Amino acid sequence: MLTCGEQLLFSFYNEKNVINGKNNMDLQDVREVVNSEGVAALSLSKGGWEGWLQCQLWAYLSLTKKQTVEREVLYPNSRQRCDLVVGFADPKLWVELKAFGIFRTGDEEEFLNSIAYDVLKLKNRPNGSTALVLVILPKVSSEWFETAIEQGRWNGFEKQEEKYVNLYYMTQERMSF
Repeated sequence: MLTCGEQLLFSFYNEKNVINGKNNMDLQDVREVVNSEGVAALSLSKGGWEGWLQCQLWAYLSLTKKQTVEREVLYPNSRQRCDLVVGFADPKLWVELKAFGIFRTGDEEEFLNSIAYDVLKLKNRPNGSTALVLVILPKVSSEWFETAIEQGRWNGFEKQEEKYVNLYYMTQERMSF
């Protein structure tokens, strides 16, 4: 019998059109990056940990998994950029990442708005590509996000508890475009 975490991992891995043999990014890849002491320390520091996390995920996928990954890719016909695009062949996976640090306390509304903005940006990804939103919060400051989810501010996020952080993800099937 699978544990709850294993069921979530299995569910994420098998999400229709998100994870496939061409781009090979799955929840375990994200877990490999977020379960480090570096994440624990940086999530509790002032500023910059979202960019650091993006770079770490890029490095892990590129160097360890030998995947084709690009950072800060322009959306078609736009000046907006996507955090990560994974995959050599189509369909590519367009990933928007948000990370909340404890020093952003008091800034929750702006953080929620930035997630909404990222979800809307994903509407502009190329036809045939897939989409994923990742939201990462230190365990010590994720209660407010749970409340926002429960109050219906956000439907469609799945939660994965990790050692230092809580990882929330939403696949394109759960996004309301």
